[in-house]
Amino acid sequence: MRKRQPNLYEVLGLSPNVSAKEIKVAYRKLVKECHPDIEYKKQDEKQRSLAHQRMQSINEAYETLMDKNKRLDYDFKMGVGAGASARSRGVTGTGFPRTGTRFESDAEREKYLKKVFMPIRRSVVKTLKEYGARLQDLSQDIYDELLIEDFSAYVEKLEETLLKASNKYTAEECPDSLGPAVQWMRHSIAQAADGLDELNLFLVNFDYDHLSMAENLFKIAIEHSKVALNLTKV
Repeated sequence: MRKRQPNLYEVLGLSPNVSAKEIKVAYRKLVKECHPDIEYKKQDEKQRSLAHQRMQSINEAYETLMDKNKRLDYDFKMGVGAGASARSRGVTGTGFPRTGTRFESDAEREKYLKKVFMPIRRSVVKTLKEYGARLQDLSQDIYDELLIEDFSAYVEKLEETLLKASNKYTAEECPDSLGPAVQWMRHSIAQAADGLDELNLFLVNFDYDHLSMAENLFKIAIEHSKVALNLTKV
């Protein structure tokens, strides 16, 4: 008999009614235990492949369950958790009320995209993509004072970028049709902020696991930003 595949909650070792905080704690623990780089030198090719598959499953489970809308849809399909009961009460999976939308002109929409949405997205993604190079520099010697100083400057720059992006989206009213895109950018910023927390922890205890965790969170943030961009074309 074919073995049943674990659902996303089981991948993280959780039950369906857990909170977002519990999901985050479980994910961080699994990344520290299961990241492919941890036992890389001791593993053969098959073991490395299985380790990467395991980490991919963990990342996919985390990405889905930490996103409120995705989790609602997943729970509804699986018939588990809070999502099914929420859907039965008429909550839609979009996260936006299905009330009448106000009239908006094409010019208004294009202005918001040009002046607000696109510049913020570019700024966030550009800063996140710098992480790989910054990490490579730091890996030369994570205890070197000059390298740590440069890395700390990057962390400060990232924090400033995310704070500016969040405040800008809050201050500028967006056209209703761009609401879903902005919401996905907020998800992106939230994931990046979690990664930022990991970098700040690294600067306190120099635990390399925080750097790996941040890298995974930044990848998720960039993927969310791609979804946001695609939604502007709908």
